[in-house]
Amino acid sequence: MPSTFSSPFLKVLTPGWGATMQDDGRHGWRRFGVPTSGAMDAHAAAYANRLLGNPPWAAVVELLLQGARFEVLADTWVAITGAARTSHHPAWRAVRVPQGEILSFDNLATGVWTYLAIEGGWAAPQWLDSASTLATAGMGQPLAKGQILCRHPSEPRFCLPPGVAGRVAPHQEQRDYARPPHLKMWRGPQWEWIADQERHRFFNQEWTVAAQSNRVGYRLTGQGLIVPPRSMISEPVRIGSVQLPPDGQPVVILRDGPTVGGYPKIGVIDPDDVNWLVQTAPGQKVHFTPAEPAGRS
Repeated sequence: MPSTFSSPFLKVLTPGWGATMQDDGRHGWRRFGVPTSGAMDAHAAAYANRLLGNPPWAAVVELLLQGARFEVLADTWVAITGAARTSHHPAWRAVRVPQGEILSFDNLATGVWTYLAIEGGWAAPQWLDSASTLATAGMGQPLAKGQILCRHPSEPRFCLPPGVAGRVAPHQEQRDYARPPHLKMWRGPQWEWIADQERHRFFNQEWTVAAQSNRVGYRLTGQGLIVPPRSMISEPVRIGSVQLPPDGQPVVILRDGPTVGGYPKIGVIDPDDVNWLVQTAPGQKVHFTPAEPAGRS
């Protein structure tokens, strides 16, 4: 570990179902075939940093589902947002934790992804100006049992202003992932490829998040849409793009997904609603609604 990093603050006792270091992503590299990566739920990750006064690009620990446990090695401030809850520490607020405390993420309320921020952000190596883990490209590895995490040394320490008892995220920002709203979708470049009745069927049914979903993309199952057999040249793909493979079951491209694709893209999910989608667990249902301005046919 580079000597510029600060003293140890956290020890990984177990990473649970999966834990990685993420930040706001690897921007400007998609044209070279490098995924953006970054926190799956950018809303929750940003609030974890915001609660501690960290820069919005500061690294956070992203946890998949539950089972992760950490030992606190020095008194510090942390913030926990997203899906999981700990046994003794409230979420969506700045919390002071003492040396020797155990952070245990065993109680999954709703959702999929949880974020753990530390005052100043985590110290982590960077690849292409980002600490986001993309193991398939050799950019970092998932956190492992026994690994020591350190606080970034260059950022100021957090403290509450005089007369302020605590810092809590507004209630309306503490999302209930069990009740996602209808997700807004903008028309994609191949929207006109499918017939009117297929478009209506897309918006008028609930889609189920399949178990074959991960940071690359979420698969949705339902009454498959009829996709006319047409050839197309692979073209750029945005995060949130809704692709239609030949079986008519949509696939939503996400943070670690490909930068180009050859399936028709019928739409693109609104960026903020991507954060809702990624917190829907396998088996949970989602519903889409058109994002086009009123009056557009």
